Amino acid sequence: MILSDMNHSQIRTGKVLKVTRKTYTVEVNGRKIPCVVRGKLADDNSDYGAVRVGDDVRVRFISGQEGAIEEILPRRSQFSRVIESRAYSERVVAVNIDQILIVMSTRQPKFSSGLLDRYLVLAARNEMNAVICLNKIDLEPPESFSAYRKYYHRLGFPFLLTSAITGQGVRELKKYLKDKVTAMAGHSGVGKSSLAGRLQPGLDIAIHRISERTQKGQHTTTSVELFPLTFGGYLADTPGIRELGLWKIYKRDLQEYFIEFRDYREDCRFADCRHLKEPGCAVKSAVERRDIFPERYQNYVRIYESLKSAHYE
Repeated sequence: MILSDMNHSQIRTGKVLKVTRKTYTVEVNGRKIPCVVRGKLADDNSDYGAVRVGDDVRVRFISGQEGAIEEILPRRSQFSRVIESRAYSERVVAVNIDQILIVMSTRQPKFSSGLLDRYLVLAARNEMNAVICLNKIDLEPPESFSAYRKYYHRLGFPFLLTSAITGQGVRELKKYLKDKVTAMAGHSGVGKSSLAGRLQPGLDIAIHRISERTQKGQHTTTSVELFPLTFGGYLADTPGIRELGLWKIYKRDLQEYFIEFRDYREDCRFADCRHLKEPGCAVKSAVERRDIFPERYQNYVRIYESLKSAHYE
């Protein structure tokens, strides 16, 4: 792309769409500009100093075809996960995300409320809105998921039914994505790529294939990329991961992210109730009355057991 109309000394603000080693694709005024990093940023190898997908940056044009990133503007949010191969270390997936689009599937792979609730905890921890999208609704009767849809709607989460095959629900989904920066998350194989193609034909997101042996998605996407949407906003595809690590979420804090617990926990016998085996627990009583969805409570217990007790562990 020739940028002859740009003054080489001119500085513009742009958004980072893609990071590949030391090359950065930055959208500036609707144009995709290849950029390098200069100055202090080039010497900062920390996870927080490094340029990430979603960063708003200041770019100085250094030739007719490329620019140099000179400054990272303040970030408003951060989407992180635990790196499984290391001892509880963080990987920043993307920044400046407004909301998470949690894509599940009815089957192939099978719907998992446990994974859904882990994503909802992640969204709450990062103070991001969450939109739930149940894809492949053409494979199962919608009535099979009515209890989930009703309960999560009650909690304030949009719960959309979509099919990348038939196009069902895609128009409604667009309304939730318009003018927002959205991270699309979910297991490999749930149809994220096909759904993105329905939202905007031509989006260059690799299709995930389902393993016939394991019925789990194969990991086609290995890095994050931000895609501009023609109807407004951006869509980020996140790497498919089979286990979602929860970064900087500890046992003592987990109940804060199960928002329905707030209506009952002040009535617990003990002020420090964990809502597990304590007597006089108002949350467990609500579960027995089915005021709290029992399956979601069991997900809370399983997530609790998987977490560390404190930051120093």
